[in-house]
Amino acid sequence: MKYSYNASPNYRAKRSTDNIMFDITLGLLVVLIYACIWYGLNSGWNYSVRIVCMALVTTITAILTEAIYFKVMKKEVGHTLKHSYVWVTALIITLITKINVSFYALIIATVIAVLFGKLIFGGFGQNIFNPAAFAEAIIMNSFAASVAPDFTTGSTPMATFAAHGWVVSGDKMNSLLDSFHHFGGLILGNYFSTIGGSFALVILIVGAYLIYKKAIDWRLSCTYLLSVLIMSLAVGIIHGNMLAFTLLNLFGGGVIFGAIFMLTDPVTSPVSTAGKYIFAIGSAMLTLLIRWKANLPDGVLFSILLMN
Repeated sequence: MKYSYNASPNYRAKRSTDNIMFDITLGLLVVLIYACIWYGLNSGWNYSVRIVCMALVTTITAILTEAIYFKVMKKEVGHTLKHSYVWVTALIITLITKINVSFYALIIATVIAVLFGKLIFGGFGQNIFNPAAFAEAIIMNSFAASVAPDFTTGSTPMATFAAHGWVVSGDKMNSLLDSFHHFGGLILGNYFSTIGGSFALVILIVGAYLIYKKAIDWRLSCTYLLSVLIMSLAVGIIHGNMLAFTLLNLFGGGVIFGAIFMLTDPVTSPVSTAGKYIFAIGSAMLTLLIRWKANLPDGVLFSILLMN
């Protein structure tokens, strides 16, 4: 006689995966729309059109990649695609990419990320790496020179302060911050960076909604942000720029976006409570370590991949 053992569902989840992914998709679309408006007002509406085109390119590429894969694997394409939620990955890829990245680079990176960062492990629910982070790592390392000449972007706060060695004196700190409209500019995202990663206030509002709807785990986001704040505060005190250094590391770059949309990925984040805290604190430590000591302007992306 053959016995089969399976884990029993001891309780029913209050929210379905479909509902959770709907809320996350809605949150990403809010940030995408805000990015279109901001770029339209500050650079021209042709920039807004390009953002929409980039989102369509990544989404269509991701869906086609999965559809072809499911067809080859003899799976029911329509049903499997519906429960794969690959459009979430596509939207995140768009939002963490600079506006001048070529469509060619976007397509290749999306295909590789979906195929080797997700499908090769068994698809949604089984991948060990965040596919969107995987795609952006490919773009940064292999397609940095593949850009659209008609669209320009400026130096980010992270790149600027990294070029000055991060430890900047009070007067010099204020001078550099002024070029990004000081702390108000950092919080509102009034500077050129990745398409949607810099709008800290908007992302925090969306994050509060997602936490309220229980679409993301507050322990991951809050622990990560609190860890970044405490570690930046400690280093800021040592070097005499406590407030400025802390706010720069918290609101500059992709920390807020990573805390809300990437660290909380239900597939690649830990299940246990202790694991969530370790994952968040470890990601925060690696984020700041990469920022301050590595030859990269921002460490959010690679910290999440390393912790994965």
